[in-house]
Formats: sequence, structure tokens, C-alpha cells
Amino acid sequence: MVSLPLLTHSTIIHQETNLAFLRQRLASLLPLALSPLMTASEPAFWFCTAPLPLARDAPGRAALVRAAAAFTRLYGAEPLTLAPEQAQVAVCDGLLFGLWNGAAESATEELGGRVRAAQADPGIGTQCLGAADGGEAGGAEDMVLSYMFGVAEDGWEDWRGGLTEVRKCAWSTT
Repeated sequence: MVSLPLLTHSTIIHQETNLAFLRQRLASLLPLALSPLMTASEPAFWFCTAPLPLARDAPGRAALVRAAAAFTRLYGAEPLTLAPEQAQVAVCDGLLFGLWNGAAESATEELGGRVRAAQADPGIGTQCLGAADGGEAGGAEDMVLSYMFGVAEDGWEDWRGGLTEVRKCAWSTT
């Protein structure tokens, strides 16, 4: 028989707060009210928004490669398995790259998925989601296990006892 840790009222409140904050952040990443910035000629990996006036300041492909490499340095190169509603995020030099599991069960990223994500052009999006489970970024419902990329906001924090882990680069000013 597996012994489960005792959940205190404080832990439950902390995790509920963490989940509410993560859902709020992800809602800001999902372009429900904005048109996605994707080309019609080929399926896009990234599903992005670029709320004006930030479009001109979009980080672009080179920044995506740097952010994905920083994530790999901080979390390792092996595919990650995340619990339901768990996120692992790297924040470096004003950018974030992360992995989020929105499923009701644990999920593991595909081998080579991060490389695929880093090679895909995010266009001018400043807040992007990409399918880490082999799907295409056709819409939010297709992305249960998702990569996140974009401009880092001050609110990304590591919640002790919560489901979101944020690691920051030692050299990062963010």
C-alpha cells in the first residue's frame, strides 16, 4: 500500500492558488479573443498572440532557440514527465520557455519535442503555446501537453508545495 502525504489546509489552499494563477497565465497565452498569427500555407507549430503594441518587440526565433537551450540546461535533456496541471518553466533574460500538462493524468513530452519546438518559427508572437504531445497547434483543445514560449512576466514564481516550478538562469537579470 502506498502512503500518501498528508495534505494540510495550507497546502491545499497553496495548490489551489497556484492552479488558479497558472490557469490565468495560460488564459493570457491562449488567443481566444485575438486572431492567431499563423500562416495559411503550412500548419504552424506555435499558436501565438502578439498584443499590440508588443508585436514590434516580439522575441523571434533566435530568442526561442536561446530560451529552449536554457530550459534544457536547467531541467536536463531527457523527456520530462509532468503530473496533472504541473508546469516547469525557465525564465532567462526576459524570456520564458516551459512545459505545461493540462491533462487529468501524468504526461511525458515526446523525445525530440523540445528540439522541434526550438526549430519552429514563432513569428512575431510574444506569448506562444506549442503542442508537446505530437499534435499541431491548431487550437487550445489540441494542446494538452504544451510548450510555452514568450516574454517573461514578473508574476512567474516558484510556489513551494505547488505544481509550478520556475528555474531562473544564474546569469539572468529577470
